[in-house]
Amino acid sequence: MLKKANRAASNISEGVAFLLRGAKKRRSMAIASAKMINSNIGISAKLVAIK
Repeated sequence: MLKKANRAASNISEGVAFLLRGAKKRRSMAIASAKMINSNIGISAKLVAIK
């Protein structure tokens, strides 16, 4: 009987995926912080992330 090979669905390693999750979290926290600071000083600018 042949065994099915265990292959990952993508070629991104666990370590790289972990780093990308951290970068995404830091980016969203930075945008939220900037929005809070702008609202405190009365600036209502729209922040847009370009992908």
